[in-house]
Amino acid sequence: MKPWRLVKLALKPGASAPRLIHQPARASVRLASGSVLQPALVIASVAVWLAPALALDAEIEQAETRRVAVVERLSRSTVAIFEKAGTNGGSGVIVREDGLVVTNFHVTAPCGPRMLVGTSDGRLHEAVIVGLDPTGDIALVRLLGPGPFPAAPLGDSDRVRVGDEAIVAGNPFLLADNFTPSVSIGVVSGVHRYQFPSGSLLEYADCLQTDAAINPGNSGGPLFDGAGRLIGINGRGSFEKRGRVNVGVGYAVSVNQVLRFLSHLETGRIVDHATLGATVATRRGPQALVTAIETSSDAYRRGLRPGDEVVSLDGRDTPTANALLNALGVLPAGWRAALEYRREGRVFETSVRLGALHAPGELDEAVEGDKPQESDATEEAPPFSLDLYEERAGYANYAVTRAATKVLLKRCLASATPPPVLRQTYLDKADRTTRVQVTAEGAQWRSSQGEFDCDATRELARQAAPPEAPALLAGFWVWSRLAIGEEGLLDEAEAFGQVPWVAGGAPHDVLAALHRGVRVEVFFDPTTGEPVGFEASRDAAEDAVRVEFDRWSTASGWLPEAFTVRQGDRKLGAWVTKEETP
Repeated sequence: MKPWRLVKLALKPGASAPRLIHQPARASVRLASGSVLQPALVIASVAVWLAPALALDAEIEQAETRRVAVVERLSRSTVAIFEKAGTNGGSGVIVREDGLVVTNFHVTAPCGPRMLVGTSDGRLHEAVIVGLDPTGDIALVRLLGPGPFPAAPLGDSDRVRVGDEAIVAGNPFLLADNFTPSVSIGVVSGVHRYQFPSGSLLEYADCLQTDAAINPGNSGGPLFDGAGRLIGINGRGSFEKRGRVNVGVGYAVSVNQVLRFLSHLETGRIVDHATLGATVATRRGPQALVTAIETSSDAYRRGLRPGDEVVSLDGRDTPTANALLNALGVLPAGWRAALEYRREGRVFETSVRLGALHAPGELDEAVEGDKPQESDATEEAPPFSLDLYEERAGYANYAVTRAATKVLLKRCLASATPPPVLRQTYLDKADRTTRVQVTAEGAQWRSSQGEFDCDATRELARQAAPPEAPALLAGFWVWSRLAIGEEGLLDEAEAFGQVPWVAGGAPHDVLAALHRGVRVEVFFDPTTGEPVGFEASRDAAEDAVRVEFDRWSTASGWLPEAFTVRQGDRKLGAWVTKEETP
């Protein structure tokens, strides 16, 4: 073994100690003091000196190895989306092994119901539209063909912090001709950002901001954290002078918002976002003060008035108007949320059912206007079967709606074989002063308030009703049809998606039935799948009647053994069921 001498000290970029450069030398080193340092001592001293630098080198190499592995893993769930002619496209991410893909609404709009999707293994798949959220710029697509597909692990966007690592994957400028995504890495530059919509569409509420490059073609693709968990869907960027060059300011819809809407998109509908039914302005303090409110809104019925300060919504503080827009923008229409507001120093707490942001048919027109032009291609693909896609006004894919509705209708059945004749059922209040009878033709109410008859063949919303609960009779009759499997007698019944049965609680599957001007929504426990109750309403300006199933057994018939009836904030009483055979 040859002796070595120290000839040069150099700093490696990022290192905290000098790096040794070796060269053959004499057997000893003479120091400035004149003393001689033997080779073994030189090597030992330098080794101690260099230990931190060598450890840092190893740590950097390990971090790079981990990052490469993360990028390789997340690339498998990133897809490239093309319209059927292959001239336009964007990106997407697989969120479930059965082939569900999340992307942007503005990516699928030029494609229509049919598109092509390339996966990172080089395969090209046909795909069909499932659901649309034009307001939040989200679309749900299903890959066709054998699975399972590599789904991205889901993160929690509410826990993302400024400075966290951010990874963007996708198909910028359609560069991924082999469907392997391009990747850019940066940091999360901002959280809880608000980007105003175009009219009332493409609203980016409570979104994430990143400096990782988001360019045209990245739209609809995933934003991952440093561990490779999905935290957002990329969709917007601030481009220099409105050009097409990234300047390091991009925005992603938060994954938590996407997850709240996922069950709604899976019903095949064009889904809407929530509104409080009030306008709010920021005042000094800061405070979010109500400047106007719709008298038909549930918030108005719960007591909110102009001049009140909105303190929080759905558990989120709302010190400014933008903070309230962020809290609302991530919620679907119909969501039940806790509302806290202040008036003259006193704080009020209540629960509100949020309304729909758009008027009926308004979103349908927006989607219709974004449909692609007729293709000039000489070879058209054969049409999808009705099990995969069915066109109907007001729906993204009515075939999906039919399938989702069928699942919930089955959960309503009181027994596997519905009775040929509906039994007469009497509902006795605890004080036995009120009786309701439901038959195949309608329902009757007898109480100290008077006698009322509900004829199911006539307009339900316009018939005389008991003042204690105006929509109760119609609600009972509609529910009885669902429970015995005669939903075909109703005007309409379809899956709605998931919203909480109780503010702050877990979202429940909802089946919405419409009949002769009355809307009945049945809620199902997300764990057991059993119905927990229903709400019935005749008008948006009227409190819904709420029937809570306290004891449910399919052997007890079409009504639970015991239940509670409420209207708005008022409890009308606890009821028990008695049945008689006609």
